Amino acid sequence: MSGTGQETYADTELAELYRAGMEENFSTLAGILEEIKNNPKDASRAMDQARSIVHNMKGQGTSFGFPLMTRVSDSFYELLKHQAQQNMLHISTPKLYEAHLKALQSILSNEISGEGPEIFQEVAASLKEKVAQIIQ
Repeated sequence: MSGTGQETYADTELAELYRAGMEENFSTLAGILEEIKNNPKDASRAMDQARSIVHNMKGQGTSFGFPLMTRVSDSFYELLKHQAQQNMLHISTPKLYEAHLKALQSILSNEISGEGPEIFQEVAASLKEKVAQIIQ
């Protein structure tokens, strides 16, 4: 650091931008979930839109010190990718979509950096397992 505090400010500013961006993503994903619930027969387009958002979230989590965000986003992405390719919405998908979204919101709001506590690791593992059951 140069002694001017610029790096610290830049890091803080980037972290705030990341959080703001994630909050916007959460809001958009919640809207897409409502669209899926209200129109399950035309869910593939909405799933594809959500997949694009989650793909970016997956790539950014670890970069900003939230590898658990990346881990949960990874299983979320796999769910969305699979469902976007299907002709029919799996009955468990909306609830699993919502569970992923809530887990991501909780990680960020509780500032769970690093691998996080065991309970969050168990949630991430459970979500991944549920997705694996659907896509097999």
